Amino acid sequence: MKMSVAVDIKTVKAIMQNHKMFDKNVQKQLEKITNRSLGKISRGAKQRVSSRGVRVNSGGRKLDLKSRITVQRAKLSKGRAGGIVWSKAPHSHLVEFGTKSHLLVPEGKTIKIGDNFVSGPIKHPGSKPKPFLQPAYLQERKVYIDNIKAAVRAETEKKR
Repeated sequence: MKMSVAVDIKTVKAIMQNHKMFDKNVQKQLEKITNRSLGKISRGAKQRVSSRGVRVNSGGRKLDLKSRITVQRAKLSKGRAGGIVWSKAPHSHLVEFGTKSHLLVPEGKTIKIGDNFVSGPIKHPGSKPKPFLQPAYLQERKVYIDNIKAAVRAETEKKR
């Protein structure tokens, strides 16, 4: 008799939140599967970001998106059943989702655009979205769900 396990994101979340119902080997496997997928999402996001190299501001903080993509790994022993991949760059959402046309109004300052210094209001044409995190997640999502499903299926078949 063939047994099937239907798993979606809500089910994966429930499995990970209730990981203690599985033995230690399965818990390690679930953690490993999650962390492997987080690493793949991070690498995929870094590959999708266009970068002109690492740039730093006057305080030494890195400004480029690629070096600011970070992963918080799952650690079941510390109660972290899931992980996070995010960009620490303050402008990452503007790259991911783009911007509409808008007016830049410097207050008593001049802005350097290219080699020119400009004062007064400037119309920014906006920018197209250049998603990097969401496509990386969507590419890995099915593999992650399938791997969790396989681990749970192997555990349930063992108990029979």
